[in-house]
Amino acid sequence: MLSRTADHLYWMSRYMERAENITRFLEVANRMALSAGRDRASHWRPVLTIAGGEALFAECYGERSAVSVIEFSVLDPSNPSSIYSSLRSARENAHAVRSVIPAELWESLNSTWLEVKGLDGPRLRDQGLSSFCEWVRERSHVFRGTTYGIMLRDEPYQFLRLGTFLERADNSARLLGVRAAGVRAGNSEVDADDQLHWSAVLKSVGAFKAFRTIHGDNLTPMTAVDLLVMRDDLPRSLHACLDQVSIILGNLNPGAECARLAGAAHAQLHFGRLDHLLARGLSRFVGEFVTANNALGARIHEDFLME
Repeated sequence: MLSRTADHLYWMSRYMERAENITRFLEVANRMALSAGRDRASHWRPVLTIAGGEALFAECYGERSAVSVIEFSVLDPSNPSSIYSSLRSARENAHAVRSVIPAELWESLNSTWLEVKGLDGPRLRDQGLSSFCEWVRERSHVFRGTTYGIMLRDEPYQFLRLGTFLERADNSARLLGVRAAGVRAGNSEVDADDQLHWSAVLKSVGAFKAFRTIHGDNLTPMTAVDLLVMRDDLPRSLHACLDQVSIILGNLNPGAECARLAGAAHAQLHFGRLDHLLARGLSRFVGEFVTANNALGARIHEDFLME
């Protein structure tokens, strides 16, 4: 398969996953802001921090508020990580490989983009943020379901899935980092704000019921982090994402350097212990994970996507 075809498939799935994850960041911020007192604007800052858009936001909008952060994160075409930009880029990449992907996949992405293309501030307010976020996630689920349900398990399928899980690992780690300060092995302190935040995080990734099944009512930062980092049976955990990335790269080329990097990162979680991983704190762990994940992405580009 041509490198440029692999590149389009890989980035198509990354952008679709990114759009979905932005909705998850927005919902955490919205839930926290609704439960806050006067300083509600501070709860919207992590949305900008996670997506790396603080400088651009300050230049374009100045003062931070719920309305401005939502507009920047959802509708702003100048923000490369907005939902608008992500879905536009996913559609453009899909258009470039229409002969490779199933017709149903193209039609789903194209119709999703056409709906978002016509969205503006008044229409978003009428629909409501929660309803819009739910709609984006449904469209992302259709994308993944179509991919998984009808595609031949060949190289195009592998690159589509690779982009999904690498992007998901990055975004899950960044979500963990929002309230990472003070979370470390051996620290059992927990307050009402901690419980509210981690409850919102678990609900945003659809893992609250899974948490209750495993940990019951024992919601602490450490039990939430354990679920979202170490559990290989939770689809959005870091462990589960690296499981898939390692398998896919092994299928594509087990001798590639990126396959070695993925295997090493996966082994750290598969054979590691949470108390050892968090010995220097969750903030340090998240920072190192994101850096390693970015390095893995760069090596994948060098090994497979460069002509």
